[in-house]
Amino acid sequence: MFKLEAPDDLSLVPDALLIPPPAEGRGRQQPSGVLTVDGALVENSASWSSSSEPVNASPDMPAPDEITPLAGKWMFGGVLYGHFGHFITESFARAWALDEIRGQIEGVLFTPKQTSGNIDNMLKALRPLMDILGLDVPVRCIMTPTRVEQLYVPRQGVGMSDLTVGSQKFRNFVNAHSGAAIAPEGDERIYISRSLLPPGRGGLVGESLLEQYLADEGYQLFHPQKHPAAVQVARYKAARDIITVDCSPLHMLAYVGNSEQRVGILTRRSMDFAPSFIRQLEAFKGITAFEVNTLVRDWVPGRSLRPGRGSFGEMDVPRTWQILRERGMISSDTPWPALTDAQREADLSRLNALHGLDFHPLDENLALQEKRTAKKAV
Repeated sequence: MFKLEAPDDLSLVPDALLIPPPAEGRGRQQPSGVLTVDGALVENSASWSSSSEPVNASPDMPAPDEITPLAGKWMFGGVLYGHFGHFITESFARAWALDEIRGQIEGVLFTPKQTSGNIDNMLKALRPLMDILGLDVPVRCIMTPTRVEQLYVPRQGVGMSDLTVGSQKFRNFVNAHSGAAIAPEGDERIYISRSLLPPGRGGLVGESLLEQYLADEGYQLFHPQKHPAAVQVARYKAARDIITVDCSPLHMLAYVGNSEQRVGILTRRSMDFAPSFIRQLEAFKGITAFEVNTLVRDWVPGRSLRPGRGSFGEMDVPRTWQILRERGMISSDTPWPALTDAQREADLSRLNALHGLDFHPLDENLALQEKRTAKKAV
């Protein structure tokens, strides 16, 4: 069981062995991390998605001829993710230690989540985001077993799920550095939309109708993937009222927002994500956030048996209007009408064409699976 706060949260390991995952490695948990010269896993190098879900396992000691030496004093950064949400919550999780050792190190060393892919391009794409967040030192990703002359290994300071509140040191670092040089600029009311995301990313059925209702209330549509990180930060700083689904931009908002903001989080899948976002927004910036859970159905790709990253949620639209109005996020006295069968079918047809597959109701898929299971048992 992992705890964010610990007295021994920063260790300096001489002749540290930094081990990336194996080339053939796939899946959630991979053997990688930092070993002492004797082959013991350095506890602070363990990475966690939640307090009970480790990301890496202790790697084997490599053969001497497999090890590359690296001189100097460095800092271990953890696992490098290319995905925006995982990067700012997991890869960025050890940046807090820079406040204690900045100027003493050559830079930060990551291990890849997987050794496939173009890591150099990933680092280049992430560089502006790293600088904005405060990870403004040279960064490298270690692809082969490496013996580091001296390696600082900080404890992870934030994560997903029940780790989103962050450690005190991590929150202090974020509040001092993340987005500090960027001035607020943009609209007072924004809706963070998913309607222009590429295939494979989920959202809401009938989102275009919601966008129009919110536009009538003075909300400007914001598509963060269409803007550089600096613009995203400026917009999130400037907004007073923000409505969005449970998604990664909320992590960024927690890092750069302010206590005057109100955030309505629309549940888009039957997964318990909103509470962790609410805790994070409150813990980092004192933001008032609340969940709008009016989900009536999960629409999943193919015959999937659970909602996920690529699923779409269908909301109770009149109930959504009611909650947002009660919370003061909208003012119209006219309830938003329920999604009609024709509107639902039209949007599902669009989603099917966009993704090149059919979306089905999750409850229908589960019923079919139960029927198949029962038939096999006979």
